[in-house]
Amino acid sequence: MSVQGGAHIYIGPWVNWDRGLILGSTITLSSRDGGLLTAFLALFVSTAGVALWKIISYTLHQIRASRDFQDGLHHQQQLILRNVGSPASSSWELSKLFFYWWRCAERPLLRSVPLALLALCNLVLFGLAGIFSSEVTKAAGNETLIVSPDCGFFFLNETDRDTAQSAYNSRVLNGTITASGYARACYGQSQNVLECNQYVQQQLTWTTNQNASCPFSPELCVYGPTSGYEMDTGPIDSHTMLGINAPEEDRVTYRKVSTCSVIHTRNYTTEWNNTDPSDIAYGDTYQRFWYGGLPGISNYTYAYNEHAIIDNNGYTLTSLSSYARGSSNAWFPAPALNRTDADVSLFLLAPNSITYQAPVYDPFFYATLESQTPDASTDDKTNLSYWSSNYFVHAMACTDQHQYCNPGNGQCTALTGADIAIKEYTQLGMSAKQVVTAGRLAGNHMFYNMYFSVSGRGSSALRATETVYDLSQMPLPDTQWMIEINSWFAVGMARLQQLVVEFATGPHLQAGAYIMKPADSTAEHMCYAQKVRSGAGILSFSVLGVAIILVLGAILIFISFTLDVVVGFIQRKMNKGDYKRVQWQVDEKLQMQRLAYEEAGMGTWTGGASAVPTTLKGDRFGVPEEVDKEHVRLGNGRHRREGSETGGSAEAQSLMGTDKDAFRVQTVTL
Repeated sequence: MSVQGGAHIYIGPWVNWDRGLILGSTITLSSRDGGLLTAFLALFVSTAGVALWKIISYTLHQIRASRDFQDGLHHQQQLILRNVGSPASSSWELSKLFFYWWRCAERPLLRSVPLALLALCNLVLFGLAGIFSSEVTKAAGNETLIVSPDCGFFFLNETDRDTAQSAYNSRVLNGTITASGYARACYGQSQNVLECNQYVQQQLTWTTNQNASCPFSPELCVYGPTSGYEMDTGPIDSHTMLGINAPEEDRVTYRKVSTCSVIHTRNYTTEWNNTDPSDIAYGDTYQRFWYGGLPGISNYTYAYNEHAIIDNNGYTLTSLSSYARGSSNAWFPAPALNRTDADVSLFLLAPNSITYQAPVYDPFFYATLESQTPDASTDDKTNLSYWSSNYFVHAMACTDQHQYCNPGNGQCTALTGADIAIKEYTQLGMSAKQVVTAGRLAGNHMFYNMYFSVSGRGSSALRATETVYDLSQMPLPDTQWMIEINSWFAVGMARLQQLVVEFATGPHLQAGAYIMKPADSTAEHMCYAQKVRSGAGILSFSVLGVAIILVLGAILIFISFTLDVVVGFIQRKMNKGDYKRVQWQVDEKLQMQRLAYEEAGMGTWTGGASAVPTTLKGDRFGVPEEVDKEHVRLGNGRHRREGSETGGSAEAQSLMGTDKDAFRVQTVTL
């Protein structure tokens, strides 16, 4: 395979393990080469149709061959079956016979039409087969392999920490924005066809449970111990859903479960007045939130300046995350929020100066404080109502749990935090390729968490902002918080799809980062095992489909060229039906020509029983000048008595047979 710079579609043979080794064998070609192959297959199928007609013609000729005398219509039909090779021409020639013989022969219509229809059926069926031979491209499916010389993982260059941090932040933000755009366009009911034709499975699905157990201390969840909202992907197959092309024994499954709940701020909030005269916010009152400390920064989680509600700012969304049993987390959750078997994300939403056009009863956007303002659009002193949030800040927290399974033996890790699951999947009895596949998924596990669906985007991660105009929020449903976390979960799933493909194509790099290439041949194999949806400019063919067309067609063509030779040899050796062989030879167009000229005494002929009869060197003859143009004859126009037996040279008598009881023909000298 020739690899040029940048990610591109693999051109050549490969196996799509969706269908197994035989059915999945595929060859991908450029659109130019694929078009040529498609045209060749259509032409080859048509040629095979002609070959089949030759076989049918020979069979019919031999079945119809008889020692008994037959009329002229019969002999002309035999001549057409013997010499007209294509089904189209045969159908036409056989059809014409009726119009010339309808007064001169018995039942010419019934004797000619079936033969003509048989030829026509052959023509139509193989014409359609030629058209539908292009279906071998559909049999191959709409998936191809994508490859790149930059295959590998994104790694940071730790020698320059500032540059590395900038590269990391850029990767997180750009990746999340891209995944968010894809999830918005391709997940759910409304789908953009142009944007969504990327991954082998357009979207990863999940089930929801609106009455799941509160994932934290029950008293912390706003609506009690069964107010959790759970999203469960179920097993995500590395091959069928993520496109990592592999036979069944080399596949793994990944599962993610996220459970969220709006949590109380009471008992976790204190007020603090800024009494530092040197601070720009001197005199302002802050709300401090105590959901766990930030090591090296503060022992509280977040501080909100109450002055922000009059600063004409829109929503502010702050997110924090903590890995289960992690020792270097940037945030350590309070005991009521902490989980040792799940990663925890915290989201703090400040409405700031947002007002609401209707009361909101959704717990994450709760706003029922009504106020009124004069309606500037009227002169009758009418007041307009608007509503404000009941809290300076709303809080919601989520848990993320991950699980890897070996489908071969049914062993799975516990449903747990990402880092813990990574340590456990190596103990599932996986093959080397399964370990590498699981490593591809686990290498970016952090980005699947709910935190990274929001991190860096702030309030733009909120679907509610799509209905905010000039700080005025249009009405929101009571389940808006569920809409938001479903959206974030979709971003995480789109990020998973994105990162799996990114390994094969190579990540986008900037200063402070580099690509970690595969370390061994097993890992390198992964660079040539990523499926994506077919794009413009390529065609994939089923190797089995192409092989069936070529093999069957070749068999028909071979039989058409050898059938009369083989059968004739058997007839001659066994001395059974030899007259059929002789009639096949006599009805050949060159032999018929020889018979005509020889009976007219023109030329000295040899090869009366061969495929091509010849004359002596120097023989010259042609149509006589005095020929009757209305009824062309060769020779002197002598008529043999109707019903007389064939005369002519000894060789001709040998060919036609001299046993008058065994083989006789009625002739008229031309």
